[in-house]
Amino acid sequence: MYKIMYSDLDETLLVNHHVPDFNVEAIKKAQEKGLKFVPCTGRAYNMIPEILKEIGTYDQENEYAICFNGGLVVENKNQKILYFKGLDYENCSKIFDYGKELDVCVLVFTIDCCYIFHADKREVERKIEQKAPFKVIDTYDMSFLKNENIAKILYAKRDMDRLKDIVETMPEVIKKDVNITYSSNRYIEFNTKGVNKGTGMRFLTDYLGFNINQTIGIGDNYNDVEMIKTAGLGCVVACASDDVKALAQYVTVHDYDQGAVKEVIEKYILEEE
Repeated sequence: MYKIMYSDLDETLLVNHHVPDFNVEAIKKAQEKGLKFVPCTGRAYNMIPEILKEIGTYDQENEYAICFNGGLVVENKNQKILYFKGLDYENCSKIFDYGKELDVCVLVFTIDCCYIFHADKREVERKIEQKAPFKVIDTYDMSFLKNENIAKILYAKRDMDRLKDIVETMPEVIKKDVNITYSSNRYIEFNTKGVNKGTGMRFLTDYLGFNINQTIGIGDNYNDVEMIKTAGLGCVVACASDDVKALAQYVTVHDYDQGAVKEVIEKYILEEE
């Protein structure tokens, strides 16, 4: 029997930045059967309180969230940090400096705030919609973050071919100490090497005393790959690209906005008996 379900948020669980009623109802039924439902997201923790409220785990003991693609694990009661592994300033600076002459919006996340450089209007609007604490920085200088806990850095552009080309041509001296993934068809995500959703879920699964084979992971994009591969049951949403789908043990019939998470819960939790 599966004990924990790890779920990506954007393009998996959420519709318009909220958990739709059909997913809420399925999650609550699964929780009544003893399943822990854990968001496993690239977002910061301070971007998900409303989502946690919608699934009934906000500020609750023995309820958890994984953020920053596995870089942060939090117990929801009093926002207790169980694990954090960020991106050191030197490596972040290399990526930041390389992005200066690129045609991308650059976002640097600390635990507490998102700092936006080369600000893109649509990216600012997205952060407002996500209710994310953020600041637009007009000067291209991140030295004020030298003593902050940096979680990750992103390049944003709504052109995946261009983003992949950036990674392909980026000097190895910059790439060698970071983990690089893509998400939401608009981001290159840079975490410190060894940090991914799979390592985050392994940490929490071990912390709770469960076996990794008792876990379900569901996602849709490249930053979900290690979660999908690590989970006892790796599930992929119908909207995912074919190479991500190829990694899954189950691909949903429904897309994220039609109940992909609900489908997996019903198939593997509510109807397993």
